Amino acid sequence: MPMSIQYSIDRADRIRFINEGWLRFACQNAGAHLNRASVIGQSLWEFIEGEDIRQAYGMIFKAVRMRQQAAAFRFRCDSSVCRRFFQLTVSPLQADELMLSTHPIREVSRDPVSLLDPDVRRGESFLTICSWCMKARLLNEEWVELEEAVTGLDCFGSGVVPRLNHGLCLECEINIEKELKNMK
Repeated sequence: MPMSIQYSIDRADRIRFINEGWLRFACQNAGAHLNRASVIGQSLWEFIEGEDIRQAYGMIFKAVRMRQQAAAFRFRCDSSVCRRFFQLTVSPLQADELMLSTHPIREVSRDPVSLLDPDVRRGESFLTICSWCMKARLLNEEWVELEEAVTGLDCFGSGVVPRLNHGLCLECEINIEKELKNMK
């Protein structure tokens, strides 16, 4: 199981610190080019894809800074061979800085899902996955587990895997908003 990942951002959301767990996780997930020299001082927003997920993080950061209270959320960050469940805690630091701590909860092995393999050849079409729960959005706007999406969309019938977009499904958006409203 991966170790805890921690990083902090300043009041302008620039990355100020990353721990060894962050570096190790990046290397294990096609991010070996992401090292301290290339990340420290950069805007966190350069590393977050998808307007929906940017807005969600923006809401979380604003609430934590305003209330000076930590907020915790559960999310998934799957690999091609396992489902990975994490808890993200966003904590206030001084001067409107924030610490983001991601702790592994559990991993569940599964048959490989080529859709999540960073080394697989990609076509021109896109498939949106929820950055929070890892479900995929079908053409009818329904969100389903990745394995079901692969079957339902016949992603591999042409032999070419679609590119992935990151978004946020309505259920996860509601859960994030609910968690933020429960902050005191």
